[in-house]
Amino acid sequence: MKKELTGYPSIDLPQSREATFMERNPIIPSIDITTIFKLLSLKNRNLPAVDSDALKASYQELIDDAHNLSLAFRELGVKKKDIVTISLPSNYQALLCFFALNEIGAITTYIDNYASEVEVLSYLSKYQSPILINFDKSKEYNEKLKSKSNVRYIITLNEKLANSKDIYYDYNLNKSDYAIDFHTLGSLANFQKDKFHLPNKGSDDALILYTSGSTGEPKAVVLTNKNILAAEMYAGNTSHTENITGTKTMVCVPLRYPYGFVTSLLTSLLWGKLAILTPRWDIDTVIYYFKKEPNIIFGSPAVLSMVTKCIPEGMDLSQISHFISGGDFLTISHANQAYAFFKEHNNSTIEIGNGCGNAETVSIGSTPVGVPLKQATAGKILVGTTPLVIDKDIPDDLPILNGDELEEKKYNEIGELCLAGEFVFKKYFGEPEKTECAKFKRNGKTFFRTGTLGFIDEEGYFTPTNRKSRFFIRSTGHKVYLDNVQRIIGASYKGIADIACVKVPDSNELYITKAYVVLKKGVLPNEDTIRSIYDSLLNPIVIDGKLVQLKEYEIPKSIEFVTELPRVYGSEKIDYKVLEEEALQELNKAKTLTRKKI
Repeated sequence: MKKELTGYPSIDLPQSREATFMERNPIIPSIDITTIFKLLSLKNRNLPAVDSDALKASYQELIDDAHNLSLAFRELGVKKKDIVTISLPSNYQALLCFFALNEIGAITTYIDNYASEVEVLSYLSKYQSPILINFDKSKEYNEKLKSKSNVRYIITLNEKLANSKDIYYDYNLNKSDYAIDFHTLGSLANFQKDKFHLPNKGSDDALILYTSGSTGEPKAVVLTNKNILAAEMYAGNTSHTENITGTKTMVCVPLRYPYGFVTSLLTSLLWGKLAILTPRWDIDTVIYYFKKEPNIIFGSPAVLSMVTKCIPEGMDLSQISHFISGGDFLTISHANQAYAFFKEHNNSTIEIGNGCGNAETVSIGSTPVGVPLKQATAGKILVGTTPLVIDKDIPDDLPILNGDELEEKKYNEIGELCLAGEFVFKKYFGEPEKTECAKFKRNGKTFFRTGTLGFIDEEGYFTPTNRKSRFFIRSTGHKVYLDNVQRIIGASYKGIADIACVKVPDSNELYITKAYVVLKKGVLPNEDTIRSIYDSLLNPIVIDGKLVQLKEYEIPKSIEFVTELPRVYGSEKIDYKVLEEEALQELNKAKTLTRKKI
């Protein structure tokens, strides 16, 4: 006899209705990721694990290379709890570093390899990183970083050698040198006595990844081994990944994003699949990567648009079983366009579905994989977790002191999604007040406020309706947080009275940023002012005590001067929808100085 529903998702747990007892109540091992990976890969050791451009590695080679790299890191003085900053593309060496550091018990943080010097220095200072690993940087650049930071060693991966696994290149390394070539690290490993790897604890910190709040300012999310393992187990028990056909996955999302490293890459390896990495993902490389014949694609709406734009007629895509979209919501119309595209390329059976997650829940909150697809939803809430939907208007900058007093939304009622489970992050690094605001206790469980608005239905599917932060994803996979962009521009140029940034479709980059600017009295709305605004973005500035600077891909491609910004009726909030609609209408115009005559 079926259990009668109460109407509340946190009580009924509808996503778990068909699950076994162990799936609903999984036991999360208290060990590190490296140990789990070694155990799960025992039967796959001779199978291919990674395909990164021209570099290929089996599971055994990955394990061996990571272990040798861990010895080199030990020789350089890396110890448990150290935070190592990695600024690499999504390639084999970036993955290798995580396993090597995880074996030691050190913490990995991936940052954008396009990060400015100011950003890199801020991360090195924040984490007191003993080592920075970067990509194809000059001696002069590294010298500048070393002179301005306390980093002990800077390890540089040469772009020309990125397709070589060998780390035993000849180099007479002096330990007093701070600059090290990545491919010479084997000479350091030889100085360390090899010993059996003793597992670290599940409660140990393993990874720092980044999220964004409503302002777009990134927060550093500290994840433990147990957080990561729990997320993988919840997703596996929901998707029944052992039944998913296909041996190759393709990771189209940068590893610095939680969806890129954990959901896409780490999940692929724990499934026993071959992970195709895309360190040079752009409009010119799409066909190259698709010729590797992936079966499962981890991407985003932007990636899907790139695929439909770049893949030529007649190319057979029949081997693809799943396209899993994350990072942003894939609309029904967009999905239907993609289904038509794949049908034209000999594939009528592909499943295209949305997932949903946050860095704070290891990027996974719901999954479309292994469950019946329901378009317009983000799949089912994960089995083993507890969902809760609360009033969307509860302030997110104040802590919830008594979660037991919160009113829960029923099925199909819109509110803010909150999630409880062992995958809920440990803390925001160095920001205890924000941690306190993001988490709360209810019925003895710790819930995380996702910032995603939507509703849960009687089958456990979650339908997102909105987010509290505004962002878009470019064709290269880079996220642009619009509130953060307008915040920095407004502070950089003193002649700006008000500013709003919106996304605009673009034929090459899928989306670009457009800025609507209200100038202060006396500042002329002309080309000289536009030039001055762009010039002001060339140098970093201090905001709230932090040195910040926009990345090249964040800078607006166009600026339009207006006398005022539209407001949501009855409030002071900017009506971004009005501006987006207007930007679409202005799309074919090169540059316009005025929206209203000034």
